[in-house]
Amino acid sequence: MPAPLATTVRSALEAAGIEVYRVEGDEIHVAERVRLHLMDSGIRVHPGPGESTTIELTVRAQQSDFSGLHPAELIDRVRAAAGPLAAARGFVEHGSARVEVTNPLDVTHVLDVWHEVVYRKTLDDPNDLIDDVRWALGLERYVQ
Repeated sequence: MPAPLATTVRSALEAAGIEVYRVEGDEIHVAERVRLHLMDSGIRVHPGPGESTTIELTVRAQQSDFSGLHPAELIDRVRAAAGPLAAARGFVEHGSARVEVTNPLDVTHVLDVWHEVVYRKTLDDPNDLIDDVRWALGLERYVQ
């Protein structure tokens, strides 16, 4: 069940023409259309009271695109591609992760491995939310 503040923020995003993928508790997953019938959600909004709303965006590289590189090199590649752009917009690195993408019919079969870096921004002004989400939607989040 979405939290009341999340419902209000979701309505504001949708009124601005930003598609919402889903809401889990107080976390809003912004929809990114990969294809007509395929969505991803690498942008998340965490509404908070007053000035504490945060936006997270995840940038990643797939191991299959860089089969000869060590995982640490892929994380560095993601940081080099997105870090300066995110920092210029006020985002800071929140963490990095290695995520195995498994076959939905056989979770023991790993299809690929994503190397992700998460950037987070706490909004100084809640009115900046729409602009920051639109900026994040325009950022290339899949390093190739």
